[in-house]
Amino acid sequence: MADIINVFDVYQFMSIENIIFAYTGTFEHFITTVLLKSIKNELKNAKGGVDKKVYNVVVESIENISKYSLNEDEKQNSGILLLCKAETKYIVITGNVILNTDIPMLKDKLEKISKLDREELKQAYREQIASKRTHENRAGLGIIDIALKSGNNMKYDFQPNTESTSFYLFQTEININ
Repeated sequence: MADIINVFDVYQFMSIENIIFAYTGTFEHFITTVLLKSIKNELKNAKGGVDKKVYNVVVESIENISKYSLNEDEKQNSGILLLCKAETKYIVITGNVILNTDIPMLKDKLEKISKLDREELKQAYREQIASKRTHENRAGLGIIDIALKSGNNMKYDFQPNTESTSFYLFQTEININ
């Protein structure tokens, strides 16, 4: 009976938070393609270019999961994606298990990007495109793009999971104007 109650709790949470799309599992190419088609269909009634902004943020968020997943055989690119619609905004939430060794670099990038205004974000985007990709700067272009599309409405957290891993939560909001 406990399993049924847990499912009901999930249903209630999803209803309260206006979750219009939810997925948990691996983000393999085929699955990602199907997810993105479903999300595009879900966004077809959005107006004023909001659909393109939300879609772009979802794509970059999925890429974020792919870049920072544990990459163990059974957990490769595994995570969660939620798309919520409130009265004035869409909310994209992702989460996945990452190595604790990746946290300082990722946190540093997120903190720096979240402090930039729109013009500084555009400049950082141009600089990132022109730079050579290395492990140290791999968290950049996608997160900058998310910050630009969302108006820099980003939140993140790292919840301890094991001695060597944490659950990386990332949330961004795109205003409906």
